[in-house]
Amino acid sequence: MNRRRICALLLCAALVLVLSVSAAFLAVEADHDCCGDEHCPVCRMIAVNIRVLKALTLAVFALLLSRILLSGQSARRRQERREAFRSGTLVSWKIRLDD
Repeated sequence: MNRRRICALLLCAALVLVLSVSAAFLAVEADHDCCGDEHCPVCRMIAVNIRVLKALTLAVFALLLSRILLSGQSARRRQERREAFRSGTLVSWKIRLDD
Protein backbone atom coordinates (compact mmCIF):
# COMPACT_ATOMS: atom_id res chain seq x y z
CA MET A 1 0.00 0.00 0.00
CA ASN A 2 1.27 3.40 -0.78
CA ARG A 3 1.52 6.26 1.65
CA ARG A 4 -1.47 8.23 0.33
CA ARG A 5 -3.77 5.24 0.74
CA ILE A 6 -2.62 4.66 4.32
CA CYS A 7 -3.16 8.34 5.17
CA ALA A 8 -6.64 8.24 3.61
CA LEU A 9 -7.57 5.13 5.60
CA LEU A 10 -6.31 6.70 8.83
CA LEU A 11 -8.28 9.85 8.11
CA CYS A 12 -11.44 7.83 7.45
CA ALA A 13 -10.93 5.85 10.66
CA ALA A 14 -10.48 9.07 12.64
CA LEU A 15 -13.62 10.53 11.10
CA VAL A 16 -15.65 7.44 11.97
CA LEU A 17 -14.25 7.48 15.51
CA VAL A 18 -15.14 11.15 16.04
CA LEU A 19 -18.65 10.65 14.69
CA SER A 20 -19.19 7.55 16.82
CA VAL A 21 -17.94 9.12 20.04
CA SER A 22 -19.97 12.29 19.47
CA ALA A 23 -23.14 10.35 18.74
CA ALA A 24 -22.60 8.10 21.76
CA PHE A 25 -22.04 11.11 24.03
CA LEU A 26 -25.21 12.74 22.76
CA ALA A 27 -27.18 9.55 23.32
CA VAL A 28 -25.87 9.07 26.87
CA GLU A 29 -26.14 12.68 28.03
CA ALA A 30 -29.35 13.68 26.25
CA ASP A 31 -31.32 13.18 29.48
CA HIS A 32 -28.88 14.71 31.98
CA ASP A 33 -30.08 16.57 35.06
CA CYS A 34 -29.31 20.17 34.23
CA CYS A 35 -29.16 22.57 37.15
CA GLY A 36 -30.41 25.38 34.92
CA ASP A 37 -27.09 27.19 35.13
CA GLU A 38 -26.08 28.87 31.90
CA HIS A 39 -22.53 27.53 32.36
CA CYS A 40 -23.54 23.87 32.51
CA PRO A 41 -20.56 21.93 31.14
CA VAL A 42 -22.73 19.08 29.85
CA CYS A 43 -24.99 21.44 27.91
CA ARG A 44 -21.95 23.20 26.44
CA MET A 45 -20.45 19.85 25.39
CA ILE A 46 -23.74 18.81 23.80
CA ALA A 47 -23.80 22.08 21.83
CA VAL A 48 -20.19 21.53 20.71
CA ASN A 49 -20.96 17.96 19.63
CA ILE A 50 -23.96 19.10 17.62
CA ARG A 51 -21.82 21.73 15.87
CA VAL A 52 -19.10 19.15 15.13
CA LEU A 53 -21.62 16.69 13.71
CA LYS A 54 -23.18 19.37 11.50
CA ALA A 55 -19.79 20.56 10.24
CA LEU A 56 -18.55 17.04 9.52
CA THR A 57 -21.77 16.13 7.78
CA LEU A 58 -21.43 19.17 5.52
CA ALA A 59 -17.75 18.38 4.83
CA VAL A 60 -18.45 14.73 4.00
CA PHE A 61 -21.33 15.75 1.72
CA ALA A 62 -19.12 18.28 -0.09
CA LEU A 63 -16.34 15.69 -0.55
CA LEU A 64 -18.75 13.09 -1.90
CA LEU A 65 -20.32 15.58 -4.28
CA SER A 66 -16.94 16.70 -5.60
CA ARG A 67 -15.84 13.08 -6.00
CA ILE A 68 -18.98 12.26 -7.98
CA LEU A 69 -18.52 15.28 -10.23
CA LEU A 70 -14.83 14.57 -10.82
CA SER A 71 -15.44 10.91 -11.64
CA GLY A 72 -18.07 11.94 -14.17
CA GLN A 73 -15.65 14.35 -15.82
CA SER A 74 -12.85 11.79 -16.00
CA ALA A 75 -15.21 9.22 -17.55
CA ARG A 76 -16.26 11.79 -20.13
CA ARG A 77 -12.61 12.57 -20.97
CA ARG A 78 -11.82 8.87 -21.38
CA GLN A 79 -14.75 8.50 -23.75
CA GLU A 80 -13.63 11.53 -25.77
CA ARG A 81 -10.11 10.07 -26.08
CA ARG A 82 -11.52 6.76 -27.30
CA GLU A 83 -13.67 8.55 -29.87
CA ALA A 84 -10.70 10.63 -31.05
CA PHE A 85 -8.60 7.49 -31.38
CA ARG A 86 -11.25 5.70 -33.43
CA SER A 87 -11.91 8.64 -35.75
CA GLY A 88 -8.29 9.56 -36.41
CA THR A 89 -6.21 8.55 -39.38
CA LEU A 90 -2.50 8.15 -39.79
CA VAL A 91 -2.40 11.39 -41.76
CA SER A 92 -4.33 13.33 -39.12
CA TRP A 93 -1.97 11.97 -36.46
CA LYS A 94 1.00 12.92 -38.72
CA ILE A 95 2.45 9.42 -38.76
CA ARG A 96 4.80 8.61 -41.59
CA LEU A 97 5.14 5.05 -42.82
CA ASP A 98 8.61 5.21 -44.34
CA ASP A 99 10.40 1.94 -44.82
